[in-house]
Order: sequence, then structure tokens, then C-alpha cells
Amino acid sequence: MGEPAIGDATPNVMIVGDSISQGREGDYTWRYRLWRCLDERGADVRFVGPWTGTWVSSAVQPGDDPAHPADPVHAGPYRRGIRFGGSRHYSCWGRRLHEAKDNIRDAVATYDVGYLMVALGFNDLAWGVSSPLRLLADVGTFVGRAREANPDVQLLVANVVHRTPLSDHPHLAGDITFYNRELAYRLAALSTARSKVVLVDLDGDWDPYGDAYDGVHPNSAGEIKIANAFAGVFSSVFGHGRILDPVPALR
Repeated sequence: MGEPAIGDATPNVMIVGDSISQGREGDYTWRYRLWRCLDERGADVRFVGPWTGTWVSSAVQPGDDPAHPADPVHAGPYRRGIRFGGSRHYSCWGRRLHEAKDNIRDAVATYDVGYLMVALGFNDLAWGVSSPLRLLADVGTFVGRAREANPDVQLLVANVVHRTPLSDHPHLAGDITFYNRELAYRLAALSTARSKVVLVDLDGDWDPYGDAYDGVHPNSAGEIKIANAFAGVFSSVFGHGRILDPVPALR
């Protein structure tokens, strides 16, 4: 999975997400585990996007909100010693789908994207930016604008994981449950023979106590679960990678 060449038919894949996908300095990230899985199986894909790294927590200044720092850093290191040739992505700590829908057209055009792997929506609901219904409407806008740049773009769209309870967000779990249930119908309605929109079920097997280090951001077990969910859809629906066994655990 190297650099593009003239006439190269290798599909470009862009991962669009928030902190769950970007990761923080020192993480493997689920993006790395997915890349390793596809690379080891000879899947001919290329990961693209404007950024190559994780979020550097030390860049947050005193008084900043660590959930959405004023100047997110996109070039932080991964776990020491790993080689990550497919590190390019479009994921940012604190990102919301409500914002991403406004720039996805340009990103798809700039990076000649053939496949979008999208894991957004938690921040929209958790921060009260969007109701579940408004978030579902934003999904439709996001898909439509991606297709304006490439009518043949294929989309793998994840639902939102439940996190450990927050006392100041008593309705969050219910909002996520409602959104996830309706998302499946929304994606099916948006999907076409030319441009599929396929659900990636992250929440179904997610344990916020065992799969996250703080109730929502994935630890090693969570990274593997997310990577497996995307890899499974990428293989079964789109025929890439022949995923028959779990994503590599650590390397």
C-alpha cells in the first residue's frame, strides 16, 4: 500500500472521525490495527487524508477544554516501535458530524476518495449540539455532499457507542439508543446500487467498561473491536481483504 501512481487503480480510503478514531499520543489506534489487517491480507487499498498522527494532549494549555482544544494537534506519535505506512486520515479530537458535513465534499474531491469510513456522532449528542433527529438529517447531508464530489463513493458508516454513565448527561444513553436504531433505516434509505451506504455496528459488541480506558475512548481491546467491525464490512460487502480471523492484537 504505497504512494499513488498515474493510472493506479488502487482505491483511496479515508477514515473520518473524532477522538475515537484519531487516538492520542502513544496509542496504536484502531486505524493502525485495520491497516495491519488489510496489509497482511494483501488488500490493495490506500489510506488518504490531510493528517498522519494522533492528538498530543500536552498541546492543551491551562484553562483549555481538553475535549476540544483550540488548536488540535494532528501529528502526534503512535505506540513506540510500530510502523504505520497507512496512517493518513481525516479524524480530529472533538469533531462533530454537524461540522464534518460542511467540508466532506472538498475532502472527497481533494483526495480522490473511493471509500469513506465514518465514525462520528458521539460528540454531537454528548455536547447537546444535535438531537438524534437532527443528527440523522446531518447524516443525509453528509452523504449527499460526499456524492457531489464523487457520485460513486462507497460509505461505511458506524453507529455511536454507548459510554459509561455521566451524571450531567442523564439522557445520553437513550439518545444514542434512539439514534442507532433509526440510523440503520436511514442508511438503508440512502444506499443506492451505485453508491452504497452500509452500517458498521460498533455498539452491538461494545463494552464501555472493558473496551475503553475512560468509558468511551478505546483501549487495545476496543481498538481491535472497532477495526474488526470495519474490516468485516469492508470484506463482506465490498470484497476487500477476505477477513476470516481477528485483527492482529498488538504488533
